[in-house]
Amino acid sequence: MKILKYLFLLLLLLSVGGSVFIATQKSNFTTVKSIVIKTPKTSVYNYLNDNKNFKDWFVFDKNNSSVNIEYSKNSSGAGSFYTWSGSEGEGKTTIFLTKENDSIVQKTELDGAISETVWKLKDTIGGTKVTCISKGEMSFSNKLNSFLTGGVNKAIGRKLELSLNNLDKSLVYELNTFSVNSNGVVYKKRCYYLKHTINTKLSRLNYNVKILIPYLIDFSNKNNISISGKPFILYNSIDESKEISNISVCLPIKRRIFTSSGSDIVCNELEGYTAFKTTLNGDYSHRKTAWKKAKDFINKNNETLEKSIPLLEVYNRSYIDGLSPSKWKTTIYIAIKSKNNPVPAAVTNSEGLEATELEQQ
Repeated sequence: MKILKYLFLLLLLLSVGGSVFIATQKSNFTTVKSIVIKTPKTSVYNYLNDNKNFKDWFVFDKNNSSVNIEYSKNSSGAGSFYTWSGSEGEGKTTIFLTKENDSIVQKTELDGAISETVWKLKDTIGGTKVTCISKGEMSFSNKLNSFLTGGVNKAIGRKLELSLNNLDKSLVYELNTFSVNSNGVVYKKRCYYLKHTINTKLSRLNYNVKILIPYLIDFSNKNNISISGKPFILYNSIDESKEISNISVCLPIKRRIFTSSGSDIVCNELEGYTAFKTTLNGDYSHRKTAWKKAKDFINKNNETLEKSIPLLEVYNRSYIDGLSPSKWKTTIYIAIKSKNNPVPAAVTNSEGLEATELEQQ
């Protein structure tokens, strides 16, 4: 019995001593890891700036599939955030600051401890150098976990290295897996739509669209306006030499409404017209390739552009649906002058604006 008591006391002393030892270890840490990714800096920045992409490559837990993740209404840009819960605890990561095509600063709360992660991007031979700097303070549970796994810098460093390697693989696949298909001449039927018009750099177009589409959807929901299809963009003007465009971010609705004077959201009507349809499967960074293929086909078939009608892009499948870039589907419509073909009869189906078209026979 005495031996059991001594063993119990010894284990108790070791437990107390170990707890004191772990508690007195340094709380602060700074870990830096880098990787060169064969992807342009703008594409890397846009990918990192969208919280919904992190689930595809960032190592949250021993088993990412068991982690539950929820996102803020706007998934990208300063102020956006995501929360997660798993076997290693609950946390929240917020994009605190961004510098376009240069850096992103995140703040993370995990089990009462706060840390900061800085993603720095730099052009280099072969692509983009991505440097991740993680620094902050650890809670006791974090200290215990890092102690058992070889120290904080080793534990966090290993997780960052795995995440960066995953990021490399994910970016190469997600951004470079795409296809462009020419779908021929179609008739785009009329519809009513809400729009918000802005001037934007083409490099910031995706960022602005990701903010404005939820804004239009929220406006519709609050005012009981029935949405009749997928969001789309009208390119009112494009200055490719200056990389600037005036765009209207739009949401199709079932019937005309009237907004108050001075509102930044306006209701318009899209008249029916003949157009050449092109489908882009993949990331929006390939939209110029899709535009060029469409225009080459139009020229080859001696079609005449209808320049009074702006280029239109429909987001059939996108980040809004929680999909990664390789699974996005965007249809592009370039208006052409009708060759006196008959206007097809109206049809309806469940695909919204996409359904308001019929291919000419």
